[in-house]
Amino acid sequence: MPRRSASPPDWSYEATIAQLEATIAHLESGQLSLTETLSQFQQAVTALQQCETFLQEKQHQVDVLIETLRDP
Repeated sequence: MPRRSASPPDWSYEATIAQLEATIAHLESGQLSLTETLSQFQQAVTALQQCETFLQEKQHQVDVLIETLRDP
């Protein structure tokens, strides 16, 4: 059974990484309230989890392709 992606169809790894970088810069600026900091941090953790899932799925695809090349 094929694995289903946890990311929405219009989701982009590159855009998510760019957003994470902006969020980290914002968090590091020290200009957020505690509530805003926690909210931004929670959003960053969720985005990181999406990226990790995406990379695991792509690694699985590469592994399958490599295994296909090894089969005679």
